[in-house]
Amino acid sequence: MNKFKHLIFVLLFVMALSACSSQSLSSQIDEYVTDVETSCEAWTEEDWEISQQEYAKLLEEYELNYDTYTQEEKNAINKAIGRYNGLLIKHGIQEAGSALKDLGERIPSLIEGFMSAFDSEEGESEE
Repeated sequence: MNKFKHLIFVLLFVMALSACSSQSLSSQIDEYVTDVETSCEAWTEEDWEISQQEYAKLLEEYELNYDTYTQEEKNAINKAIGRYNGLLIKHGIQEAGSALKDLGERIPSLIEGFMSAFDSEEGESEE
């Protein structure tokens, strides 16, 4: 169900982009990042990949037309880019934290297994 909601979100966003071509890119990026901020907490890795693909399209438009934007528009776009990158880092930190927690739970048995390799060699040499 979550995947379905995300796909609906992406489709609505794409439709809004095509329908509102008069809307400035700075507004489009800002709205996109705001939408990501409000909905990303429950996203899967696949949702993040889809989001990054859509985001890449916006960045491509920015790079292609960079010289046509005023400094004010560039500042607004760069601020939204910073917010999105911050969300990516936050998501990465949360994922890393989960991985470390999982590793922490596995460490005792990993160490036990590691040490047993040495125990069996000692036992063989004593015999």
